[in-house]
Amino acid sequence: MNRRMKQVGWFVLLLAGLLVVGCGPGRSVTQKVIDVKGQYLDLPNRSVAVVVSMSDYAEFNHPNAKRMITEEIARRIQTNVPGVTLTSPGEVLKWQRNNPYWTTRPPSMLIKQLKVDRLILVEIGEYRTHEPGDKHVLRGVIAASVNIVEAEADDPDNFGASFTKNTMYPEPGESKIGRVGDDEAFIETRTQIRFCETAAGLFYDHQIIR
Repeated sequence: MNRRMKQVGWFVLLLAGLLVVGCGPGRSVTQKVIDVKGQYLDLPNRSVAVVVSMSDYAEFNHPNAKRMITEEIARRIQTNVPGVTLTSPGEVLKWQRNNPYWTTRPPSMLIKQLKVDRLILVEIGEYRTHEPGDKHVLRGVIAASVNIVEAEADDPDNFGASFTKNTMYPEPGESKIGRVGDDEAFIETRTQIRFCETAAGLFYDHQIIR
């Protein structure tokens, strides 16, 4: 099985697991449910595009990461924000491919080109699946800024809101109970899911299980 298929397989299995965990007596007593308040609640009934950027190095080594993160953040927002209209991730990714220098353009130009009310720019500064300098110690890290561009702002080049999100899996001291194993594709996918849960969760009240 190639690496891409393994990663997609882990992603589907983990999403299914997240739906099961917390649904009844089967939940581990070591886990807890945490209520999280959304921090930017101005997406309902608006058109929205999610655009993810990564370094060329990260994209080369993790060619499916941008697509999977774009799709998952968009899916979570579509599912949890009432009345929101998401530009399809496929359309956004195609636009990025057709505009390779889009990152050099001001936010005001980007939101006009994508024709939306809100543009969510996810700028990933760090993306790795193992400890620096040691590929044998697997630990996923995604560090990013999540910036919101508002079409009707007096100056759309100034973000309407900006957040920094750093995700790690597994976190130091985190229980290994329930982990499938130390496969790098699993670590990467679990880190992606945790990051998307946190990034998308900026826009609605939700619960997380740890």
